[in-house]
Amino acid sequence: MADRIDELLSRLVPLKGPDVPTPPVRYRSDNPSSSQALSPLPPARYEQPEWNEDSEVRLNRLQEIGRSIESMVVSKPSPLPVDRKWKIDYPSELNERQLAAVLQDVGPVLVIAGAGSGKTRTIVYRVAYLVERGVPPERILLLTFTRKAAQEMLSRVGALLREESVQRVMGGTFHAFANSMLRRYAPMLSLSPRFSIVDTADSEEIIDLIRHELHLEKKEKAFPRKNRLQEIISRARNLQISVADVIRSQFKGLLEYITEIETIDEAYRRYKKQNQVLDYDDLLETFLDNLKENVSFREKIQEHFPFILVDEYQDTNAVQKEILDVLASRDRNIMVVGDDSQSIYAFRGARFENILRFPESYPDCRVVKLEQNYRSTQPLLDFTNNLIAKARIGFPKTLFSLDERPGKPKVELFFNQEDEAEFIVAKILELRERDVPLSEMAVLYRAGYHGNFVQAELLKRSIPYVVYGGIRFAERRHIKDMVAYLRVLFNPFDAIAWNRILKLLPGIGPATARRIIDAIQLNRGRLEGGEISGKKGGEELKKLARILQESSPDSMPVVKKLEHLKGYYLPILKTLEDDYENRVMDIDVLMTLAVKYDDRVERFLTDLALDPPSQKFQDRNTPLVDETEEKPLVLSTVHSAKGLEWNTVFVPHLLDGLFPSTKSLNSWEDLEEERRLFYVACTRAKERLYLTFPSLVGLFDAFFTHPSRFLAEIDPDHYEYRNSARL
Repeated sequence: MADRIDELLSRLVPLKGPDVPTPPVRYRSDNPSSSQALSPLPPARYEQPEWNEDSEVRLNRLQEIGRSIESMVVSKPSPLPVDRKWKIDYPSELNERQLAAVLQDVGPVLVIAGAGSGKTRTIVYRVAYLVERGVPPERILLLTFTRKAAQEMLSRVGALLREESVQRVMGGTFHAFANSMLRRYAPMLSLSPRFSIVDTADSEEIIDLIRHELHLEKKEKAFPRKNRLQEIISRARNLQISVADVIRSQFKGLLEYITEIETIDEAYRRYKKQNQVLDYDDLLETFLDNLKENVSFREKIQEHFPFILVDEYQDTNAVQKEILDVLASRDRNIMVVGDDSQSIYAFRGARFENILRFPESYPDCRVVKLEQNYRSTQPLLDFTNNLIAKARIGFPKTLFSLDERPGKPKVELFFNQEDEAEFIVAKILELRERDVPLSEMAVLYRAGYHGNFVQAELLKRSIPYVVYGGIRFAERRHIKDMVAYLRVLFNPFDAIAWNRILKLLPGIGPATARRIIDAIQLNRGRLEGGEISGKKGGEELKKLARILQESSPDSMPVVKKLEHLKGYYLPILKTLEDDYENRVMDIDVLMTLAVKYDDRVERFLTDLALDPPSQKFQDRNTPLVDETEEKPLVLSTVHSAKGLEWNTVFVPHLLDGLFPSTKSLNSWEDLEEERRLFYVACTRAKERLYLTFPSLVGLFDAFFTHPSRFLAEIDPDHYEYRNSARL
């Protein structure tokens, strides 16, 4: 196998093509013969997952851990030390539970923060307290899942303390932190500090090239496509198990291809190493491997960060948990904050058990439960408390609110999907007339196609809306082209970026690009411009070499480099795309983003790769209703809505098999995650929650007619139900 991979790697050049969005899929609605009432069947009549002995043992252990935390719970805060003058009046600005979390001294702490319970506020005041207590800001590590979250938290800490030193706190995502440490200590890790970071799309293209070079697409049965292969390889690494084990447990239809996929995985690893590139998983794996194997490196990091805070701990994967355990093993001053009831990212590799097993990993930990909700009214919390109480595993909690205004959730059955959509849009207009802004309303659904009928109705009535999703800004073809030029300036051995920009030139195809890249590698990363003969291709290549040379000085600001490259690229773009003018505006946005980076190309490329400006530049709006420039209504999947909130939330298509998804019905772990996903959807609402479903939805060879089991299980006292299906 090794010889075959060596031969393969010698030929490989990644292929690129334009980004093509997948068209939405619409359901066809059929008329049911009769209407149905809510919950005509007891929960036991719903299809249940099969159990085995291992699942039973695991479930029992997790339930035992959940029950055991009550003995670890800290309800009362420690007294605020009187040995200094405090800038912040912590007791008056935090509730009792928040204060108990903030004033924990040293050692491991688990903060179970229910939805809307002031989690961010607690972290902000915890950082401020550590700084006031005398911990140097640069000795504090704050890990979050978005750069924006870390920046906002540290900005609030700075405002509270009125100290610029707070900006020395190391705050950011796991990937950004790993990247920073790997580059800073690259010489002691035998690693080039100028490595490139490839995104998921680039990873898929490399894998696709390997797939084609091995001629696997010519098998009699359809071989899995690049995105599925990338998902399998990435999941194996995040879960720290073999590719074969991932396929056996989660992709049983691909069992016959285990050997071929393992070969692709090995070739993919060696290809990246050969070209000095790391993908997202490499950043964490390389960081963890060096923490475990390089004693000097581990001791430097541990000494530098004796205090660790982690936000959204329920979303960590196996690798991230191990990184934290290694970092905290010396001083053990680790506080993790999260909500087990909002763990919904297993498809990204998040490991729900991490937060459940924290007391098992740290038997001496203290537990603080934040249960006072500052978002929703009590009737909404009564509903969501009843929903999550049916979960098989998790930490027991009961959220409460001081806002006891009446208003139970509304559950409504409709004849078909069109009627459901008409009701939702009519209610949106009604609430708008009652001074609820469109931007304070959201339609949240399990899958994107569940919103198709609502979108059609919004368009019909000219109601402005934004859809969270679509092609991310940093993944658009012209943006990736511009970034590829910067990547070869930063890392001249980046064969993936070279291949992308070479194939933009007339007369240069995959084979020619491969020969040019081989010459660049032999020439120590330099493009001379004379690598090929032929008048057209040769002249274009010399022109590319010249513009790269002019843009190469390290002292040149990033935006100036982009100005040079833009002038060169625009004539190429004009020949490629009909909507040339619109894409030019995107490039202008990229240049605006680059202004603040001065000459820090590495930082600019890293931020684009690890925290791309996706949502801000992907909004899709319909024409506005009037001239007031009203902010639009939000349509979103539940996964994209986590962490957000609205006055009014609509959750449509609540039929069993749609929500929960039919794919989840074979596993109790998957079914429990679907329950948590529904919980997240419902807890986004502050005052009003509308839960709707049609009588029937037909999909391929399946028909869905039963209300979601999650609705059927809830005590009817906690919602108002109406059957609006027409006979």
